Amino acid sequence: MIVAPESLLKYSAIELSRALHSRQVTAVDLMHETLHRIDAINPQINAVVSLEQNRDRLMEEARRADEILDGIAAAVNNNDASDDSFILSSKNNWLRGIPMAIKDLEDTQGFPTTKGCPIYGTYNDESTSWHFDNQTEDAPYVHRLRKAGAIIIGKTNTPELGAGCHSYNPIFGTTVNPMDVSKAAGGSSGGAGAALASYMFCALDGSDMMGSLRNPAGWNSLYSLRPTVEWMEEEQVVDDELVDNDADDHNVKMPWPMSTIGPMGRCPEDLALMLQTMIPAGRAELFDAASILDQSSEQLSQIVKGKTIGWLADWGGEYPMEAGVLQQCRESLDIFTKGNVDVQCVATPLFSSKELWESWITIRSHLIFNSLHEQIGGDRCDVLQTLKERGVKAEVIYECERGFKLTKEQIHDRLRTVQAWSTCAANEFGSKYDFLALPSSQTYPFDASLDWPKSIAGKKMDTYHRWMEVMVPVTVAGLPCVTIPAGIGSRGLLIGVQIFGPKGSDAKLLQLACWYSRYCKGDYL
Repeated sequence: MIVAPESLLKYSAIELSRALHSRQVTAVDLMHETLHRIDAINPQINAVVSLEQNRDRLMEEARRADEILDGIAAAVNNNDASDDSFILSSKNNWLRGIPMAIKDLEDTQGFPTTKGCPIYGTYNDESTSWHFDNQTEDAPYVHRLRKAGAIIIGKTNTPELGAGCHSYNPIFGTTVNPMDVSKAAGGSSGGAGAALASYMFCALDGSDMMGSLRNPAGWNSLYSLRPTVEWMEEEQVVDDELVDNDADDHNVKMPWPMSTIGPMGRCPEDLALMLQTMIPAGRAELFDAASILDQSSEQLSQIVKGKTIGWLADWGGEYPMEAGVLQQCRESLDIFTKGNVDVQCVATPLFSSKELWESWITIRSHLIFNSLHEQIGGDRCDVLQTLKERGVKAEVIYECERGFKLTKEQIHDRLRTVQAWSTCAANEFGSKYDFLALPSSQTYPFDASLDWPKSIAGKKMDTYHRWMEVMVPVTVAGLPCVTIPAGIGSRGLLIGVQIFGPKGSDAKLLQLACWYSRYCKGDYL
């Protein structure tokens, strides 16, 4: 097990930001400790990839950050303002001097975007190594992180093309779990999860299509937020009504995004600041981190008091669960009762799990195939052959074979099911529950040498992602979801709980998680 260091790296992002702004800590010292920690720990974990090799350049960036922080500190002293006034202005220096690494599915200037996949690089037989070109631009949210002062020093590992919740690929290999290095770290933001859990970084980005922020958070004792999906889109998304006038018969528009970026960290306060930084400028008014950071423990108690959480457990027995998962998650949810939150068991499934699953795998295959067709170019009929020739993993081929055959009518039929579930969930939130909850995974971390678990509780998993079916209700409805750690199970392995609410309830979810975090730290004991 990787243990927390007795150094700057044990602190949260907001704690480091305060220390940097008050000049108790320098960015140079923080960069030095970060690189030292990566050198010592990453060979065991394999969470950080494409690490910047020019250490002098990184130290120079840290020195420049210190110069800016010196100027900010002088301004704070002259104006008798508090450090938090700068920290809460997340787009103005709260990350100044803090090292970060970006998930290797997102473009980052000066670093390659490999997506863990051979189709984006070239293999050199003589050097027996892969080469990928560095990107010349940042993804928009990466640019916003830099603007807030983050120093990007590398990327974090993912499954090949982000497909699956186990972070292994033919370019960089397998990321393992810091709690037990023989186990998987989760995915697809598994590199980020393992890097945070092993204290190489304090807060990181991720993305989530089918649990990719939720699964690694649960397996690494972290917090994560899958935001309201429309909030994170750079362009205006279509309304909730089905779009029937698709210009392309092979590319059906979704009523809302099925994937989104989001933050992961060791405390909910960091998630709030990260979300405020990552959200596009045009939607900045939708979320204010102060709604979390400005609340005292007593105020949070009043906010959560009287709320109701519906515990969906195993969806009425329809989701197979590894022994111990449900009990451990329920015991964690029962902590909320200490804050006068009503946790109610939902014994009857709210919707057909079969209909949700069939709808999801149809939509997912459609989206994956069309995304790869757009990237590869050429005729649709040639996509599969290209992927096979480049040795792309079987799970991606499976998705594309399905996606290629789908008709517009089949996809629209499944979208109607998705909207029916979305309406059902909205009604539950409006009449019975403030939040709903599910386990963050149907299993504890499994052996890292496996590609995916072939059975759970004696039930065969018929696809590579069936073991993550518990993620589908949140994904297909585009709902915001916070993941909280549920502690260590009887076998010494970790699990978490995903708690979700209606669209736009991101701040309320973070307030709930913040109360839980403070209670677990002893604030209310």
